[in-house]
Amino acid sequence: MRTHVLGIGLLFTCLCCTVARPAQDPNLALRRTPIVKAYETCHEAVVNISGQRVVTTSAWPGFDLPSLFDLGGPAFQQKIPVLGSGFVVHPNGYIVTNAHVVQGTDKIKAIFSDGREYEARVVNEDSSRDLAVLAVETDHPLHAVRLGKSHDLMIGESVIAIGNPYGYSNTLTSGVISALSRDIQVSDDFWLRGLIQTDASINPGNSGGPLLNIIGDLIGINTAIKADAQNIGFAIPVDTLVNNISHMLMPEQLRRVRLGLSIGRLKTVKGYRGLLVESVTPLSPADQHGIRHGDLLLRLDGKPLTSMIDFYVQMINKAVGEPMTVDYVQPTEALLVTQTATLTLAPRPIPDGKALAEDFFQMSVSELTDTLAQRFNFESAYPVLIVTQVRPQGQAHRTGLKPGDLILRVHQNTVRNLTEFSLEMEKVSEGQTVDFEILRIGIGVFGQVEQRYAVKLRAQRIRPGGRL
Repeated sequence: MRTHVLGIGLLFTCLCCTVARPAQDPNLALRRTPIVKAYETCHEAVVNISGQRVVTTSAWPGFDLPSLFDLGGPAFQQKIPVLGSGFVVHPNGYIVTNAHVVQGTDKIKAIFSDGREYEARVVNEDSSRDLAVLAVETDHPLHAVRLGKSHDLMIGESVIAIGNPYGYSNTLTSGVISALSRDIQVSDDFWLRGLIQTDASINPGNSGGPLLNIIGDLIGINTAIKADAQNIGFAIPVDTLVNNISHMLMPEQLRRVRLGLSIGRLKTVKGYRGLLVESVTPLSPADQHGIRHGDLLLRLDGKPLTSMIDFYVQMINKAVGEPMTVDYVQPTEALLVTQTATLTLAPRPIPDGKALAEDFFQMSVSELTDTLAQRFNFESAYPVLIVTQVRPQGQAHRTGLKPGDLILRVHQNTVRNLTEFSLEMEKVSEGQTVDFEILRIGIGVFGQVEQRYAVKLRAQRIRPGGRL
């Protein structure tokens, strides 16, 4: 009996081994198509973006936008879930997505294909290009996509999209490039231009995800679909991303510092491979240390630079005055010799917005203090800017501005104090037309009257002799 029992046990064990190790499909290698390989290469770099957006509306029809002064009344707040996609562009945890995915979104989460979940913060966004950069804190390097090129794309070229349509994570669809250089109107006053059109299926939740070529290189960022059609989707070209992310991650865009370097893609010249210096700001630390347009940056603090994004990521945590060594070559020289410069980030003070308003628009502005509130017949001080004086024949006078007018927005951005106003005025150069939103409060036959209107002011200094 014991012999029979042992035999049955051995037979059972043998059968179990046979079940646990099925024969591999001999056609598996043939089934691993370029699409499968591209997915296997890239899917770990794709993330699902989730969050919530709080929308406040008034219960009074026609008054959804709140007045400058709180008039009270019932209002409702609604939490709307937000779903989108993104992809890692640097192993240190930097992610690209669409600006419209994260604008006004709270508690943003980035969820990876293996289920890991991280809180994400917005580093910078460019709503005019519908691009945003997020960052997550991790204890290990992340898998990042390879940045391809979009200037040599071919109509009919195979592409794949990976994203989070309707919350179905890490979904792949495939198709071809249907057309190039498409312009689409997103809203009444907003267009996205030069887009890639594809018939790869893109749905809500795909926004911000990668459009990849057949070898897994990033060629676009999925951003929009034509709602009343099938298989007509649009993606921002990767070249647009590269050109804009450089400016989005520049130290000058993230902090009040100066470095003076705008960096492009990797380039090889006479055996040297480095990042191309696209521009140098005059009198900046980079300019003062001899770095010029067209130079190649090879190393930062002794480490080879792998990408333009890598250069800026290393700048993000640099303190003002902290030395950093840059090895570079100047291809314009007959004999290429590696040179080294020691750069530091210099502080950038906030400009005097009041002086710039007087200089460019010939008007005086101030915060609405108790003294000014009394002077212009307001009940009390309020966090808003007020025009206190308008010079005759100046730009402000020509557009009809008057003392007592309140400035609500500049460049479509709310300005509540002189600091915010100064930061907007910093963007203004002579000859530029600047959009102001003005509130004028007066007394009419039926009581207080509020008038909101837009004003375009041309930044123009008065020349000697009183001429603009």
